[in-house]
Amino acid sequence: MFVRAGLPEPRPNAPIFASWNRNVLLGYGDLVWRIDLPSGRKIRLIGEYQGAEFHSGAEQQAHDEVRRDGLESDGWTVIEIWAADMATRDARWDIIRRFGRELDVAESELTLHDTDPHFFSRHAIEAAVAREDRWRARCW
Repeated sequence: MFVRAGLPEPRPNAPIFASWNRNVLLGYGDLVWRIDLPSGRKIRLIGEYQGAEFHSGAEQQAHDEVRRDGLESDGWTVIEIWAADMATRDARWDIIRRFGRELDVAESELTLHDTDPHFFSRHAIEAAVAREDRWRARCW
């Protein structure tokens, strides 16, 4: 959805190492953008999907807050993404605009109409066809 909307492609589940010591792992980000702009500005952005089942409890929220504070104190911007941010067209457009601002992508460059859900990506369809072909080869 983010790429279809015109944002740079994130690195999924990427490790985040401390800027002050590359041997210190601060965590993994669900969606990670690390971009050095020609202007010299460094974008360090993490999109964290917060599933209500796992992230709504008080203990997990406290853990998430400590983790987020650590990342932000090391220069990262963390944007939480909840199911509500994906539920409607307006909500999707709002979250894309927010990421666009952080990524220095002008709203005029975004293709917000391309954020509607795509339930079957080309990759998922190709993987399903390959599984079906393997299954048929075993059965014949």
